[in-house]
Amino acid sequence: MQNIGAANADDAFYRYKMPKLQAKIEGRGNGIKTNVVNNVEIAKALERPPEYVLKYYGCELGAQTNFDKGSGTSIVNGAHDTRKLSELLEAFIKKYVCCYSCNNPETQIKIKRENIFLKCKACGYVSDVDPRHKLNTFILKNPPENKLKKEEQKLKKAEEERVKDAEALGEKEKKEKKKKDKEKKEKKDKKKKDGKEEDDKEAGEKGSEEDDSGDEDDDGVVWMTDTSAEAANRRAQEQLTSATAAMVTVGNLEAEEAVARRKAEREAKKAAEEEARKKAEEAKRAAEEAAAKAAAEAQAAALASSDPVVRIRAMLAEKDAPTIVKEVKAMTGVEGGLAGKMRVLYEACVGLGDSRMDQVLKARKNIFAQFAQDAQSQLAQLIALEYIFAVAAPGRLKEAAYALKMLYELDLVEEDVILAWAQKADAGKLLAVPADGGKAVRKAVEPVVEWLQQQSDDDGEEDD
Repeated sequence: MQNIGAANADDAFYRYKMPKLQAKIEGRGNGIKTNVVNNVEIAKALERPPEYVLKYYGCELGAQTNFDKGSGTSIVNGAHDTRKLSELLEAFIKKYVCCYSCNNPETQIKIKRENIFLKCKACGYVSDVDPRHKLNTFILKNPPENKLKKEEQKLKKAEEERVKDAEALGEKEKKEKKKKDKEKKEKKDKKKKDGKEEDDKEAGEKGSEEDDSGDEDDDGVVWMTDTSAEAANRRAQEQLTSATAAMVTVGNLEAEEAVARRKAEREAKKAAEEEARKKAEEAKRAAEEAAAKAAAEAQAAALASSDPVVRIRAMLAEKDAPTIVKEVKAMTGVEGGLAGKMRVLYEACVGLGDSRMDQVLKARKNIFAQFAQDAQSQLAQLIALEYIFAVAAPGRLKEAAYALKMLYELDLVEEDVILAWAQKADAGKLLAVPADGGKAVRKAVEPVVEWLQQQSDDDGEEDD
């Protein structure tokens, strides 16, 4: 087992782990394929469908994939070593598993309006997944089920029951309050009715007494202003309330002016930011146009170059296979004849990016196949390959065995031609390959040559 995520590889106490990737190359020739033996176990540890992981390999390697849900068999067409697949797995974990904020792998894939997000269960951060990757289309067509764990299901159920109980309790309290209000209103109305009858009765008795007394009480009434301390305080409070109201009105006007001023400042800032954004986009567009123009001029210069390697390399970037084959066959003045032409083609291919030579051969098979029609043409390709790893790119000598094996698997060079070339130590003289360089190349491809010799011996024994 190993830690999930390359950033956590050195943490001995890291609790998120997954099995180490195991891959097995099966078949040969055009039927060669890579079986990712424990893809299902890895996907389970990452809490992702195994189809997502397998499809990511296919998108990055440009190869077809096949997943059998019944047996869990995960196949990637072509020969791919465990190291390369492990690197791709780390890239998948970084893009589609780990949280972009806290780097925790405990996330869930969420889909909203054709966009994919990662919701972290640890910190709650929602990460935006780059929508340009080809795997996004597959995920949108095959969304994850996002099944809840047992603990999460229990918590969710308990939460639903709690909300339900709270709603029921609230409804009950509401009914009781309504009932109490109704009873209180009835009591109040009854009390008011009884009090009104008593007041009418008392008023009648008092009226009769006043009629008997006449106007004597009116003559005794004296009207005056209340000068007590309590009355004075009450009048001062009323005056203070009026003054305070006036002050509040002034304060409200000032607050409204401040809000309007801040709003105007925000609008001005927004306009300035929009103007700056437009200028940045224009500058970026101008830079891209200038870069495109420079690239086009460089491409045109390369196509017009007198150096055949530069010219073929430029054609490989934009021309179709028949045009390139025609150009190579029509070359004149190249030392070494057919082997020299193959040297130009191989040297042009090596300079295209950082791709390994065996992968270049596989990708450009339709071109190299046009120069594999007979033993002489096949030998010319082997001599050109020897020149590449001995003179043009000696630092990539470790790729020689892979390249030779790929030539054999793609049926670009026959077995007997390879064995004959390996035994002829001075074959590279045609392209001025130093003896030490040719010897180093043959030593690098020795395992492949021995394997072919063993196959040849086995076929001979069967014929006997």
